[in-house]
Amino acid sequence: MKYSRPTVWMTMLFLVVTPFVAYMQGECAAFVKEALAATDDVCTDTGRNEACYGHISLSAEPQSDDVPFKFDEVGDKVDVARLSRLSLTPMDVEADVWGVALLKVQADIPDEVKDANVSVLVFGDVQLENAIPDPVYATVTVKGPSNANIRRQPSNRAFVIDSLAPKTEVTAKGRSKDGAWLYISLPDDQGSGWVRRSLMTSAEDLTTLKELDPSLTSYGPMQAFYLKNGQSQTSCESVPNDGILIQTPEGVAQVQLWINEVKIKLGSTAFIQAQPDTKLMSVTTLEGAAHIEALGVEQVAVEGTTVTVRVDENLAPVAPPSLPHAYNLNEVQSLPVQSLERQITAAPPVFLTPTLTPTATFTVTPSLVPTDVPSATPSSTNTDVPTHTPVPTNTPVPPTATLVPPTNTDVPPVPTNTDVPPTLPTNTDVPPLPPPTITDVPPPPPTVTDVPPAPAATEAVVP
Repeated sequence: MKYSRPTVWMTMLFLVVTPFVAYMQGECAAFVKEALAATDDVCTDTGRNEACYGHISLSAEPQSDDVPFKFDEVGDKVDVARLSRLSLTPMDVEADVWGVALLKVQADIPDEVKDANVSVLVFGDVQLENAIPDPVYATVTVKGPSNANIRRQPSNRAFVIDSLAPKTEVTAKGRSKDGAWLYISLPDDQGSGWVRRSLMTSAEDLTTLKELDPSLTSYGPMQAFYLKNGQSQTSCESVPNDGILIQTPEGVAQVQLWINEVKIKLGSTAFIQAQPDTKLMSVTTLEGAAHIEALGVEQVAVEGTTVTVRVDENLAPVAPPSLPHAYNLNEVQSLPVQSLERQITAAPPVFLTPTLTPTATFTVTPSLVPTDVPSATPSSTNTDVPTHTPVPTNTPVPPTATLVPPTNTDVPPVPTNTDVPPTLPTNTDVPPLPPPTITDVPPPPPTVTDVPPAPAATEAVVP
C-alpha cells in the first residue's frame, strides 16, 4: 500500500507534536502548582488590611513617597492603605514568572470581628488601583458660638446626622474637592460626616488632608478599587485566566465592594475580570451569590452563573448588568480555589430559563354562541349551545301577543313605503304571514290591486 507524502508528513507531525503538547501541559500544571504553593507558604500569616508578595513577579507603587515602602521581594507585606497601584506579570513558563499576590481586606466587616477578612487572590496580567487614598489626619475644633451641623454629604441641603457644640474637638480625615468641607469622625465612634470648613478651626495645615470622593467615604482601604486585566496568551489548559478571586469569610453574611464604579455585594466566592479589549467586566460566582449593581440596576449572579457589565475604554460601566448565564466549566475548574482560606468546590453551571409573562390567557373559555350557529339567529333548543349559556334576550314576540310597533332595539325599523310604485305587484314574493292566531289583526287581502296610487305610510301592511 502506498501513502501520499502529505499523509506521511501529517502522521510524523502528529507523532512529534502530540508528546510535546502533553509535555508542555505537564510543565504548565507543575509550574502553576509550584507558584501557588510558594504563595501559600509565604503569605499564610497575612494580617488584616495587608498585601503579600506571593510569586514573581509584580510591582507596587506607594500612595506617598514620604513613608518608607518595601514591596519588591517574595514574602514582603505592606498595608493596603499605603498601596496606590499593584501590577502583576502574566505567566511565562520559560522565564519562570507568574505574578501572584494575596490581599486580606477588612472591607465593611466590624472591627470586633477581628479574625474575619475578605481574601483577594490576584494572579496573571492584572492591575489594581486603590480608589481610597491613604488618609492624613488633623485635629479640628468647632469655633462657636453656635453648634456645627454634621451632614451626610458636603452640601447645605444634605441630611443633618448630628451637631457638635462649640469647642468640641474631633479628627478630620479628608476634605472636599473645593476645600469648603471637612470629613470628620464623630465623638465616641458614632460614625463620620461632613462639616463646613468655615465652622472649624485648627492649628494644623488642613490643605494636607486628602481629597475624598463623597460616594466612597464609607469604603475602607482596597474595598474600592479599579481593576484591569489582560487576556491569557498561554495555550496551557491548566493555567487560569488572568483575574482575581474574592472570597468572604465564614460567618459573614455579605460584604460590599466597589470595583470600576460597579457595586458588588458578595456573600460567596467569585472570580472577577475587567478587560479593556472586550470592554466587558464579568462576575462569575463559584458558590453563594453576588449582587451586581451598575447604573442603578441590579442583577444577582447565583452560583454556577456569570453576570457581565459593558464598560468603556476607562472600564466604567456604560450599560446595566446582563442577565445571569451559565459559566464555562472548563475555565472555572482551572481557578486556584485551593489557595483560598475556605476550601470550596465550584458549583456546576446553572442554565437559567427566563420566565415569560404571557400577554393573553391560554384557558379555553366556551363561547356563548356556537361557531356553527349564526349569532343573529336566536335559538333556545339548539343542542350545540352549552347548557350554562344564557338564553338570548332578543326572542321573537310570542304568537299570542298583540301586534304593536316593535320596541326591541334588535329589530330593524319598518321602512315607510315612500318608494312603493303606484301599482303594487302581487304579493307572490312576499313571505307568508304568521299563522292567523293573532285575532286582533285581520288577514291581508289576497292582492293589492285595489290599493290607491297615493301611499299611506300609516296603513301599510306589515309582513
